[in-house]
Amino acid sequence: MTALWLRRLLLAQLALLVFAGAALAAVGHEVEGILLALFGLPLAYLVLTGLHVALLSLWCARHATPGCAGAARARMWVTESWLQMRAFMWLQPWRAQTLPDSPGTPQNGPGVVLVHGYLCNRGFWNPLLARLEAQRTPWVAVNLEPMFGDIAAYAPIIDAAVTQLAASTDRAPVVLAHSMGGLAVRAWLAEDATHAQRVAAVVTVGSPHGGAWIARWGATFNALQMRPANPWLQSLQSRESQMRQPPIWCVSSACDQLVYPEQAALLPGALPVHVANAGHLGLAFDPATWAALGAALKLASGRTHR
Repeated sequence: MTALWLRRLLLAQLALLVFAGAALAAVGHEVEGILLALFGLPLAYLVLTGLHVALLSLWCARHATPGCAGAARARMWVTESWLQMRAFMWLQPWRAQTLPDSPGTPQNGPGVVLVHGYLCNRGFWNPLLARLEAQRTPWVAVNLEPMFGDIAAYAPIIDAAVTQLAASTDRAPVVLAHSMGGLAVRAWLAEDATHAQRVAAVVTVGSPHGGAWIARWGATFNALQMRPANPWLQSLQSRESQMRQPPIWCVSSACDQLVYPEQAALLPGALPVHVANAGHLGLAFDPATWAALGAALKLASGRTHR
């Protein structure tokens, strides 16, 4: 369903740009009209990402918090714009089901449950899924739906994926979660004290564990749940503080333009993994994230399914 809505949104944007370009051409601005129709959407991604980068810089300056340096900030801006175009114009609208789940067998070793973030679907992970497939690591990539629903209500989707991988591999799986997906995994863990025993480890990447300042501009149900110090997030923190947690790696960056300060992406007791100069989407595919996932899988290889 998310892929369908993303396709509709993309086609509507393209149609609007073609209409606007034709209107410009009709009044004698043919070149400008053609350029708008062809490059309007990439330019929009550059502008939107640039706005987020500017807000990050302003927030860090106002709060005297280490941020993203000038040259690194420029590189991150261009890279993130490209990654967003790849995700929202190609992978998620059109390629979400290209790679079917690969639950594997006990001979393949432990597997990975991949949980995407806000406004995304399983297609976001396609570049990483290809790497897992190449090394014969079992995996299941979920779709968190409905797109704007309660984060806690995604727990059954995660539970089903964990159950599937554990049954097929006879190993407790690793969970890899990006952005809001990390909160969904925490909500699943807090749902039942036994859930921590069913996964070998959790790796969260750019997840707003302490909330995301930019979420104050969101009005959807799950965006409200990502605002700093909101009642749902405080309740989650209170519940999980009384429960056993699996080993957790938290991957973060001071250049993350959506989750800042960097401390907001970390959890008490988790192993922090700092990535220099990576933006929010870039974190998911950074070598440091792949290394953290490898360490978690190594840990999982010694654990059988319970």
